[in-house]
Amino acid sequence: ATGVSVDKAMGRSFVDLCPQLESQLDKVHEAINIQAPVHSERLVTEEEGQIRYSDVMVYPLMANHAVGAVIRVDDITDRVRIEQMMVETEKMMSMGGLAAGMAHEIKNPLSGVLQSCQNVVRRLSPELPANRETAQSLDLDLGQVQRYLEKRRIPAFLDAIREAGDRANLIVADMLSFSRGSSRGLIPVRVEEMLETVVRLAGSDYDLKKKYDFKHIEIVRDFDRDLEPVPCDRTEIEQVLLNLVKNSAEAMIDADSPLPHRITLRTGREDDYACIDVEDNGPGMDEKTRGRVFEPFFTTKPVGRGTGLGLSVSYFIITEQHRGSISVSTKPGRGACFSELLPLCGR
Repeated sequence: ATGVSVDKAMGRSFVDLCPQLESQLDKVHEAINIQAPVHSERLVTEEEGQIRYSDVMVYPLMANHAVGAVIRVDDITDRVRIEQMMVETEKMMSMGGLAAGMAHEIKNPLSGVLQSCQNVVRRLSPELPANRETAQSLDLDLGQVQRYLEKRRIPAFLDAIREAGDRANLIVADMLSFSRGSSRGLIPVRVEEMLETVVRLAGSDYDLKKKYDFKHIEIVRDFDRDLEPVPCDRTEIEQVLLNLVKNSAEAMIDADSPLPHRITLRTGREDDYACIDVEDNGPGMDEKTRGRVFEPFFTTKPVGRGTGLGLSVSYFIITEQHRGSISVSTKPGRGACFSELLPLCGR
């Protein structure tokens, strides 16, 4: 663990050999003084840029009139990460239910807004007999009313309300679909439809602190319109694609790479497989990072920004759940391209 042989360790300071345990030196003295074990839980250290967790137990030792201590260090990193993953999973499940509830609550008043907007347009139209009858009863010239409305651009405002409402309705529908969870069934779905849904979902994501706004990223669509529907679990594949698209966007923003930020979505066919590419013009990765991107808990994001599970879960979904494959080609400064192959004949 230390890389130091026994011969070279003898006679050297404990802190010199194990600097990561310097904070435990007081515990050693405490255990010796009170003649009782002293326990420290979840000591956080860093090795090669990775956070590690340890439990440290100090046992007092008295033998042949010599006073000392036995220090036991248990690496509990995997256990802590699994616990964090379980907490994160529970949190995401709760957030999924919350998102579904919010979507339902938003959908009802939104429907009222759209219906009222439609009624306003209808009741201003001179083509509707009831409108003409009401105008005549009030000795009102509907033509003049229409000209006034056009001059004040009222129809344009109503169209803007309707378009915004339709867009909000689409986002709510996507949230409901995404939060319902997997049906565990493979149903033929057009890949470009899933990609468009993912772009809409990502488009509603922003972070003021990071000055991150997906709307400022150019999306290039290079779709093979002749590609037949792919048998898949739509929710799971959309989860994979959304993770890839958001990773690309965050990488470009975090690295402050040159504008314009661009993500290319490409579909095609390779033998009996549908091929989906998510390519960006961001900072790319070195070979060491590329070789580890699908490892569980591996992340290049700062602490608190990611669990390191997104790509490993994506790998599992593609390879195990759909019998496909996923790979990445990249070079530093040259962007990255994640490629997924999904069998067109299902499992």
